[in-house]
Amino acid sequence: MKNVFSLLFMFSVLTGYAQDSGIATYKKEWINLYSESAAGRQDKIANPQKYREYRELEKLQKELTMQLAYKLKFDKNRNFFYLEDLLSIENQADLALAKGPFQGEYYFNRKTDSLIWAIKAVGEKFLVNLDKIDWKLEKKRKTISGYSCFKASAKIPLESGKLQSVVAWYTREIPLNYGPLQYNGLPGLVVQLETGSELYTLTKIQQKKITINVPRKETSISESDFFKQFENFKL
Repeated sequence: MKNVFSLLFMFSVLTGYAQDSGIATYKKEWINLYSESAAGRQDKIANPQKYREYRELEKLQKELTMQLAYKLKFDKNRNFFYLEDLLSIENQADLALAKGPFQGEYYFNRKTDSLIWAIKAVGEKFLVNLDKIDWKLEKKRKTISGYSCFKASAKIPLESGKLQSVVAWYTREIPLNYGPLQYNGLPGLVVQLETGSELYTLTKIQQKKITINVPRKETSISESDFFKQFENFKL
């Protein structure tokens, strides 16, 4: 009887998440740092001044990043991922150091399977239609933030033409196929995401009534057209 009640409780929790809306909060950390790389260890001996300067930058970046909070607003059909406004960092150069390369806002519509990236460039706001992620589901699993998670990986084409490896850990305990940035489409909420030098980890999730207005796909341009238009512009 006790097991039956446990199963019923778990079913009600999963059903609630599937039907309701809310906000998931993620923290970001910097990984694969220069100071920890082979080149950094070599410079520590051969070019100690350069090494110290990079270490100071990494220290500042870490301290500033700890103040950032990334939010994922969701309902059963849509999500909106963004960086919460931060008033404590007034210096925009310092803020850019903490924010890193992945700036802008991300809107996902599960019904239409469309993903829109809203990014400001040269004083204008652009809506960019991003391609669907081709995930490879793996058997590896581990516990992260109290959730039993499964591993998924993908290769993402960059503007340079190279491929970047992305690793996501998702949980079926929260059956929402959402995640940070553009990384949606898995059979559960992404609890942790590793992309290049950034690591996003879920810290809390709240059920809350919210409204999400997703831009229409028809108003967006393709990712390739965006980068062609701004070949000399660095995000």
